[in-house]
Amino acid sequence: MAPRRYSLGKRAQAVEDTRRRIVEATFDLHNAKGVLNTSMQDVAERADVALRTVYHHFPTVNDLVNGCAGHVITLLAPPTPAIFAGLTTLDARLRRLVRELFAMYERAALQLEAARCQQNEVPALANFVRNEAAMRESLVREALRPFQPKPRTIREAAAFTDFYVWKAFTQRELSTHQAAGIVSGTLVALASSALGGKKGRTK
Repeated sequence: MAPRRYSLGKRAQAVEDTRRRIVEATFDLHNAKGVLNTSMQDVAERADVALRTVYHHFPTVNDLVNGCAGHVITLLAPPTPAIFAGLTTLDARLRRLVRELFAMYERAALQLEAARCQQNEVPALANFVRNEAAMRESLVREALRPFQPKPRTIREAAAFTDFYVWKAFTQRELSTHQAAGIVSGTLVALASSALGGKKGRTK
């Protein structure tokens, strides 16, 4: 029976290798051409597999996009609430928030832009955009949580830290570091005013 198990193991590994090649080919093509301009045939040629093999693993464009999710998340390396550990002032927490989000935008600008632009045509991209927005709002809430912010303050901070805010600054030849400094300074002033000047340490 051992040879039979070995054969099945090799077959499973071959299937996984094929799937990986398809995902990597799709990721590269989406970066180069965009999701909507990438055909299944393009993917098959890049992955060096038959077209029917692509459809077997990923029957639709949505399935292909979802298949690339792991690659995109690895590239994004989205910040978590742990970034605020040890930070007790409003200034420090908001500056860390902006710096980490803007660094993420710089890492994955191509993917984020594509998702924003093509979300109306590809449901999987729309879901990705919603998840990114929810992640950002969750981080904003955590950054402001010790200061008991009003809902409006959270909404304003989420808007100030949006991907397109970062992009607007960098398109004007400002570095991510410079953009983060400007936006965080403005956000600290805005939030401090809304919170009644609560810029000191949390308890």
